[in-house]
Amino acid sequence: MLPIAPSLEALLGEPVEQMVELGSPWATSTQTELVTLASGRQVVVQRPRGDASAQLTIRRRLRLGRLLPTVAPWLPVPEVLAGVAAGPQPFLVTRFIPGVSGRELLADDAGAELLGRRMGELARDLARVPTRAVRLSGLWGDPDRLATAAHRWLDGAPTELGPPARQVLDRLLDRLPDELGGHAPVFAHGDFAPVNVILRDGDAVALLDLERARLAHPLFDAAWWRWILRNHHPERWAAAGPAFLLAAGLDDGPRTAARLDVMAALQCLEMLHRSPAHPAATRRAWRARLLSVLAWAGDRGT
Repeated sequence: MLPIAPSLEALLGEPVEQMVELGSPWATSTQTELVTLASGRQVVVQRPRGDASAQLTIRRRLRLGRLLPTVAPWLPVPEVLAGVAAGPQPFLVTRFIPGVSGRELLADDAGAELLGRRMGELARDLARVPTRAVRLSGLWGDPDRLATAAHRWLDGAPTELGPPARQVLDRLLDRLPDELGGHAPVFAHGDFAPVNVILRDGDAVALLDLERARLAHPLFDAAWWRWILRNHHPERWAAAGPAFLLAAGLDDGPRTAARLDVMAALQCLEMLHRSPAHPAATRRAWRARLLSVLAWAGDRGT
């Protein structure tokens, strides 16, 4: 990886004193560093680890990081201070926002309830972003196109998914236009997870990593957030779930739950479809997650 400190110093107008990589509990395609400048000011630098998809990730973060404060100033997107989109080593520099990751609030029920409330409010704020201004894919906001794409994902899914799961998915996809139709698409974060929000003094002060943003059904972000909680932090769902749904303006009833299950199943199917480029363990993990969501849907009679 090319040295970045000289470029940073030229862009920001002062020497770099220290660069510390911010670790992650899982492997990521991008590298994030906390940079301390000579004045004591701190900034965050993000850059790809090398492959083309990681470069695209940084370019998308840079584009939306510059655009959203203009078209949706109510969103707490960290200010972009500098960035380079062209060339083999794009990078993004944003203002450092102190606080704690939303993931840390899941240590107890009180924190989980607060996280659910704040992220439900963010979900409503995201849906207010003017869709014409952001120029994003609308596949997930068109149930007919989504059903066609999902049939293709299912055709390419590993055979070990099994006939019963395929039959459930076939029935689900046949009903998809009726199940999710009748709603105008909204702006969706795309990876609306606790790790992508920073909180301080009980308030959400930063929304991070929007490279998977898209135009989607209004339940898209809620379904992903709910899946993350139920799959990775099930012990906190009872505290966090109702708080999220209430703040997001969603009915906490069986009809909404069924639609969220449908959306989560499609999201996991898409991730499984994308997984051939990843290690076998990643593919197995997404297969297991998809089967788990189908089991939730089966429990509701889907």
